[in-house]
Amino acid sequence: MTKKRVALIAGGTGALGVSIARALMGAGYAVHVTAENAAIRDRFAAGADAAGVTVHVADFSKSGDAQRTLAAVGAPLGAFVTTIGGFAGGPLATLDDETLGRLMTMNLKTTIVGLREAYAYLKQQPDGASAVVVGARSALAGGAGVALYSATKAAVVNLAYSLAQEWLADGITVNAILPSTMDTPANRAGMPDADFARWPKTGEVAEVVAFLVSEKARIVSGGAIPVYGRS
Repeated sequence: MTKKRVALIAGGTGALGVSIARALMGAGYAVHVTAENAAIRDRFAAGADAAGVTVHVADFSKSGDAQRTLAAVGAPLGAFVTTIGGFAGGPLATLDDETLGRLMTMNLKTTIVGLREAYAYLKQQPDGASAVVVGARSALAGGAGVALYSATKAAVVNLAYSLAQEWLADGITVNAILPSTMDTPANRAGMPDADFARWPKTGEVAEVVAFLVSEKARIVSGGAIPVYGRS
């Protein structure tokens, strides 16, 4: 029997991560996800979405946690997807150092650490591997009130551009997806007057990720893929 390809989704217990886990399981992957702490892991483990998924507790802003997790998942790694991130808005002049550090860590540092530590495992996949990172629509255009968020997400997208070239000889594709506001319970609660029907669904975004890590997308690398829905 052919051994299943393995996928690790950093931040895979969140709304988008759960949808990606479902999509990759449906595509035949053995799926591992990370939860930032034991409380999140336990809540996730108690739900139906945990069926068939291996959960690791890890803070990917810490190299040791990322190294330990990847060692537990093992090689070869067919796909690495990181959905870890956060948002803070408001005029740049009003943002304090704590907010600056938090977004730089959540959006950029975790992505850098995850990709750096996953590389040795991805390059051991004999038929080629894939990495997908999550940028944002505003990473390309910016916007009033989202300067810090947009800047950190733009850096994430640039990582995909650079690593697609750096890892080309290793057979690893690297792409970024660019969601607009997604239809999640948290976003609905935060914007109750919005037209939710126009937002991309996490399941729809997850299908794009599943394509990017599939054999059919082996020629797609260094992309920044818009997933805007009708917003």
